[in-house]
Amino acid sequence: MGLAALGLVTALATPALGAGGQNLKWTFNSAGSPVTTVADDTGKMHTGTVTTANGGQITTLTPGRDGVGQAVQFPALCVGASCPKAMITTPSQPDLNPGTGKFSYGAWVKLTTAQLSTTTGSNLVQKGLSDSSQWKLQIDPHNGVLGLPSCVVRRAGGTESKLVRSDISVADGNWHKLVCQRTDTGYLQIYVDNNFRQQVPLPAPAYDIAPAGQVTVGAKNLGADNDQYYGQLDDVFYNDYLAYP
Repeated sequence: MGLAALGLVTALATPALGAGGQNLKWTFNSAGSPVTTVADDTGKMHTGTVTTANGGQITTLTPGRDGVGQAVQFPALCVGASCPKAMITTPSQPDLNPGTGKFSYGAWVKLTTAQLSTTTGSNLVQKGLSDSSQWKLQIDPHNGVLGLPSCVVRRAGGTESKLVRSDISVADGNWHKLVCQRTDTGYLQIYVDNNFRQQVPLPAPAYDIAPAGQVTVGAKNLGADNDQYYGQLDDVFYNDYLAYP
């Protein structure tokens, strides 16, 4: 085979960046306790770094959601500016921005209503903030019900925000798989335990999601109003394909 032909075969066999891959996966199985760094199991080097305030920690627990391996525990529920805080971050990279393409992201969670605030949300995984382009998975109180997961996306500048919320709570002390996805038919969908729950249409096929900010897990920042998550977490992921075609 000539070099030109070999080059063509190599090009065809190598998928382009963003062309149907899993771009982030944190299983926490190799993390120490307390957690300081988290390996990216995709091999794409989106290593997570733990940052804390007021004595906050993220610790490991065994077994993880699948009965083996590890999961992580965030700080205990606390109210006040001096409460322990902790989150995991990884820097922004192009393969963590879906643009106008389909994508999916999510995590496994385990929590009870006793680990939820009645007034503030619990941010699970997000990229970008409310005043910028963003994708986010959160658990918020809604109409007096605790433990309802929801997915949020925004365009540049935080414009045209869209939210889709599950109709069932996951705050029952069991492990639950939460998945958000934007379909190629223009819907933002949420799944709980592999079951479709709700969807909302996005404004246009060209709805561009390209947040410049870092990925944060467990909170949006370490400030006084940081939407701290207080439960257990496992298998955080981001794909540039649909989890449920």
